[in-house]
Amino acid sequence: MRRGWPKTMPTTRRRETINARPSLCLPSNGSMDREITSASLQRLLGIGQSVLNDLAKRGIIVRGTKRGSYALEPSVVGYCSHLREIAAGRGGDAGGDARARLGSAQADLAEAKAARMRGETVNASDVEKQWTGKMREFRSRILSVPLPLRERNVLTTELCDALTELADNG
Repeated sequence: MRRGWPKTMPTTRRRETINARPSLCLPSNGSMDREITSASLQRLLGIGQSVLNDLAKRGIIVRGTKRGSYALEPSVVGYCSHLREIAAGRGGDAGGDARARLGSAQADLAEAKAARMRGETVNASDVEKQWTGKMREFRSRILSVPLPLRERNVLTTELCDALTELADNG
């Protein structure tokens, strides 16, 4: 152990109070007709530098006349209206695209249901069953042609008769 150091640590510590609301350096006269630094605006809005720059590029936050400064009132008003738009579901291109896709899908579904109710469409599995049955009938009819007929080139007439029979029954 070093000399001069206490053997035990003191048990009482000074309590530090943390201010939940940082100082924003707003004008004392209550006027918002001024510019504010980037750091102060970030603290005021609770955002980081990259978000601040993005909002400024999109015109939501208004840059000031000096480098690194922003117009206080227009920036706060713009940011609040931006947050209101997001909360209302008008949050930009991604939200609009998603709503458009949802609306289109819902319209397609409604059209399909209406067509099915009018009898304009049929179920794909019903069509498949129907065609499978017809093709089985066709196969069995072709295979039932007697061998002597197939050998004498009378096959063409018999096949035409089989196809006509299938067409008349369907």
